[in-house]
Amino acid sequence: MVYVDPSFTIPVSVTGGTCALKCPHCGGHYLKHMARVEDIPTYALRGFKSFLISGGMSPDGGIPFEAFKETLKSYKEEYGLLYNFHVGFKKSRVAKELADVVSMDFFGDPSVVKSIYGMEKTPDELIEIANYYGKVVFHVTVGIMGGRITHEEKALEILSTHTDTVVLNVFVPTRNTLFEACPTPNLDEVVRIFEKAREKFKKVILGCMQPGGGYRELLQKFIREYVDVVTKPVGGEGQFKGCCAFIALG
Repeated sequence: MVYVDPSFTIPVSVTGGTCALKCPHCGGHYLKHMARVEDIPTYALRGFKSFLISGGMSPDGGIPFEAFKETLKSYKEEYGLLYNFHVGFKKSRVAKELADVVSMDFFGDPSVVKSIYGMEKTPDELIEIANYYGKVVFHVTVGIMGGRITHEEKALEILSTHTDTVVLNVFVPTRNTLFEACPTPNLDEVVRIFEKAREKFKKVILGCMQPGGGYRELLQKFIREYVDVVTKPVGGEGQFKGCCAFIALG
């Protein structure tokens, strides 16, 4: 078992706190706490060596990395940095060129993509985008449909034919979003999804998105036998300092 402390990877948004989509599970909330691209040298000089490069998506699923290509490239070379690009649902030459690893959300049902992001994307289209990058760590958020289990088993079934590694996050009802009043996913059902993942993948990772408090403690207790990596361990320190995606392909 590997325990991960993701706080050593600094999240950076190329769009600041702005996102055109305002998705019901996020609403741009998580972008507001991210650093700006121009902040990277400050963190690098403090000893941080890895950065999650992301941002708000446009209606076509893209993130405007292109405007920051030369800046990100120069920082990477000058400070010897590692980049995890959390891409949307569109190919980006900048992400392909500069990423040490690419994180990408995956959905087993087009209706879920439509409901959450308001766009038309099939699982096959998502796989085709991932193949463009070639070094993708797939993320599946369990219960993303307002706490309900919907596409998750199908997503695992599809992904198991393309990769031996998966990151599973767990939906968090977030304040000031359309899903803020939704329940956390039923814990028994979440454990069942992790059990299914264990049957299909060589490496199963509990990602950084997890409900807090007693839910997180029980979650980590009940899925322990089904995972290889736990991010944000309860009551312990992470041996690996940084985003779990950096060890996912190792």
